[in-house]
Amino acid sequence: MQIDPAVAIEDPISIDDVRFASEIGTPASSSGKSSGALAPQPLVDFRGTSGRSCSSLDLNTFLRQFDPHELLAELRQSLLSGAQSAVSNYLVALAYSAPTLASVLEMSDRQLTTRFTTFAQICGNQQLRAVGLQDSERRMAQASDQCFAREIVRDTAPTDAYRRCSVDRNFDALALPATMSTIDFLRQHTDLAVTQRIESLLGLLPDERIAAGNYQIRPPKVSLSSLLDSLQIRSRLALDQIIDSVTPSAVAECAPDSIFDPLGPACLPRSASALVASPAFRGVRLLGPAARSTFKDALSSQIAITSVYADLLELAQQIARMNLRSDSDASSSEIQSRQRALEEQVVRLLDQANLQVKLEESKRRLARTQLAALERTEADLRAAADALQAQQTVPLFSVSGLLRLFQDRN
Repeated sequence: MQIDPAVAIEDPISIDDVRFASEIGTPASSSGKSSGALAPQPLVDFRGTSGRSCSSLDLNTFLRQFDPHELLAELRQSLLSGAQSAVSNYLVALAYSAPTLASVLEMSDRQLTTRFTTFAQICGNQQLRAVGLQDSERRMAQASDQCFAREIVRDTAPTDAYRRCSVDRNFDALALPATMSTIDFLRQHTDLAVTQRIESLLGLLPDERIAAGNYQIRPPKVSLSSLLDSLQIRSRLALDQIIDSVTPSAVAECAPDSIFDPLGPACLPRSASALVASPAFRGVRLLGPAARSTFKDALSSQIAITSVYADLLELAQQIARMNLRSDSDASSSEIQSRQRALEEQVVRLLDQANLQVKLEESKRRLARTQLAALERTEADLRAAADALQAQQTVPLFSVSGLLRLFQDRN
């Protein structure tokens, strides 16, 4: 017979039910309550732009954007300033006395080159202070280097290649490894088999790409807590069906493409298939309504956290073993950078899973605290009842009692 959770919650919770709840690590107050359906997560996409910095200017770009009035003002100030005026006047007279304008052009070229060198040094120092080790600038630098290398192979002039790759950032049509998102890079350049399960787990990680010359980021498609809640809700529904005499083989495995959907049908992770088929699990049908509901709440939570741990560890092993494909033109530094970033992100997810386990341990301590309070209350009530019963059974000898005894005899 199917047990309605709404009915089970109305049943009185005995001290035995509370003791059972504390042993399996769930509060007895949650017995019979199933987590409500979560709202679907909003879709996430890549967003962001990259700002232009002075480090992207070469000499030709600098000359095209340079204000000549600034140089003329500097020359005028040099001609009119005290001790330098004589030397400056001599240099100007010497330059214009030449039969050609070669000396004038040479002087102007030296002035502009000096100005650009000073500007580049100041800009470089500023970039080192401002940029440091930011991921966005490092990814843009990798894309620029890969673009420059491809252009040089195509016999492009170095200046044109530098302008296209570093200034204009026109490398969208080149399909560079550094510009790809994580999924695209893994599929096209590594030997890692990107299955639906792997792709769904990568949705827990943030991602980055370069599009239209801009560095863009994408937050995780779903959080780890949302995944745990979804697995717990759907596992709870599956436990209801199995305990109500449905065979475990009839319950579907949670599909990777719908693993984040809390509104999906009942399912179980693959790590829980052996558990629900064991004889010990079939003995749960003998529990009372409150204890049975408490058991299903605790077990569904443990199934969810165990499944997430298993999937994350499998993902970490896949990332550690991946390598470049034989036909890939990506560099070893590119895959090392990707591999290092993925491993760090998976470690952070495992840390979040550990925090979830600590939360479950806190719930277990709360249940034990509740049990200790109820057991102390039960012991106090039992002691008070025993004392009252002892007082009622002890005979009382008094003068009025003796007089009543003689009156009864008469």
